[in-house]
Amino acid sequence: MDPLLYWIYVLLTALIPGFLATWLGVGGCFLRIPMIMYFFGVSIKEAYCINQAVIALTTIPGVIVHYKHKYIYKKGLVVAAIAACLGVALGAYVVAKYVPRLVLRVIFGIACTFIGIYVFYNTLKKKAKLKKAISVEEVGSLEHGTKLFTLMFLAGFATGICGFGGGIYYVPAFIGLSYPTHIAVGTSSAEMIFTAGLGSSILTYYGFMNIPLFLSIGIPTLIASYLGAKMAKKSPPYVLRLVYAILISLVGLYVAINAFIALKII
Repeated sequence: MDPLLYWIYVLLTALIPGFLATWLGVGGCFLRIPMIMYFFGVSIKEAYCINQAVIALTTIPGVIVHYKHKYIYKKGLVVAAIAACLGVALGAYVVAKYVPRLVLRVIFGIACTFIGIYVFYNTLKKKAKLKKAISVEEVGSLEHGTKLFTLMFLAGFATGICGFGGGIYYVPAFIGLSYPTHIAVGTSSAEMIFTAGLGSSILTYYGFMNIPLFLSIGIPTLIASYLGAKMAKKSPPYVLRLVYAILISLVGLYVAINAFIALKII
């Protein structure tokens, strides 16, 4: 590949998903994984591994910003991180050992599409109530028990299967348990440091890491992550949800349709 084109692809893959990651609290995987695959010609399992490693590293600056703005619910974070890590470990092992690449693309695409549709519909229903950013100081106790543990274990397993950082599952799970949007985004971002790091470690163990590509994408993503978290503070909750829903649905459809074509299903 031409060096100039390579670095253009690197910057696109770093800056766009990196900004969206901490702005929306979703890790940016729904863009980063397809971009890594199509720009650099790597397998989906390598893309999973690189994506999760990038998230584990680059979510940190954004999480610091979310913490300063009091958008991280600590009790929920502890429960969610433990449960999701257990699920991720199981899911990543299954991916590394058993699941074919094209099947992974179908799962990835369908998951993105349906989650996007759900969040979009839910946001339109509640738009009138989603105009103010709420911090942990403004709420009482949020769910941090069995319901959260169960949902996050399932979300973690899906994360390991799909190679995400996890935010596309974690944010809807938190929102479904009545977490205010900004707290859901901040707590999800913090959770991804643990779950993405674990998922990447397991896939690295099985030989799917590309260290030069990880470093090339990861370092500039640090800047984008910080800027995205700063932008989240200024964004109404319903805007965060709608942008998230539209982007994830479009990317999911694109990946799923291409996988179905490759499988000769359509």
